[in-house]
Amino acid sequence: MFSIMCASEEDLLNKVRAALTQGVENKRGYPIFMLRSIVSSPRLKDVFVRDFPVDDLVQVGDSYLDKHTMLADQPQKTYALSQVEWQRRESQANVVSEFHFRDTSVSKLQIWPFDPRVLDEEQLRIAVAVSFTEFEIFDEPRLSLSLGDLLADLSVTTDYSYEFER
Repeated sequence: MFSIMCASEEDLLNKVRAALTQGVENKRGYPIFMLRSIVSSPRLKDVFVRDFPVDDLVQVGDSYLDKHTMLADQPQKTYALSQVEWQRRESQANVVSEFHFRDTSVSKLQIWPFDPRVLDEEQLRIAVAVSFTEFEIFDEPRLSLSLGDLLADLSVTTDYSYEFER
């Protein structure tokens, strides 16, 4: 029986490993949609902001992958903050919808349902992985490869050709 977990779940890594191996064997690894079916994405929405104070925020998305894989980040760094924190700070934010692609004064904020600073490194790694949409993974081969590297120890693959056995 499967149940979806939040990325802040205690002992998340062991629970994910147990859930992935429960009843399904895959010769090429477990497809990322299975991981995303076990752990819910914390990403509620994205907001681009200019000159937003980010010193106390956690890097996620492409910025996280830039630090932990070979994926190069965009000039706009990506950070996560809780929905409660965003509601508190939104009125002071300079939200932008258009900007030059090299504008480093702009940051991308992912709004999460909980404070990402409470996560340990393994929880954050899984949270970042499941925060990408299927379309983003399918559309960007470099992202797909980076997520594959990030999740290799879990045998999670972003390859879209699967063969299952029961």
